[in-house]
Amino acid sequence: MENPKFAEIKEALKKRLNVTELDPKADIKSLGFDSLDVVETCMNLEDNYGIAFQTEELATFKTLGDLLDSIEKKIGA
Repeated sequence: MENPKFAEIKEALKKRLNVTELDPKADIKSLGFDSLDVVETCMNLEDNYGIAFQTEELATFKTLGDLLDSIEKKIGA
C-alpha cells in the first residue's frame, strides 16, 4: 500500500503540472517545467512536507521519475 503522504504529494504534483497522470519517464522540461519551476516545487515540498533537498540535487532531476524517486526515498514511502 502506498504511503498516504506520498499519494498526497503525487496529487499535488498532478495539479502543479496540470496533468491527470504522472509519467515517470516524462522529461521535466517537456512538461513545461524549467529549472526555476523545479526549485519552486521542491521548496514548496520542503515547506509543506518537511522534505529537504540539497541544492546540487535539484539539477539532477531530468525526468519526473527522478523527482518522484527522490521524494519517495526522503519520506520513506
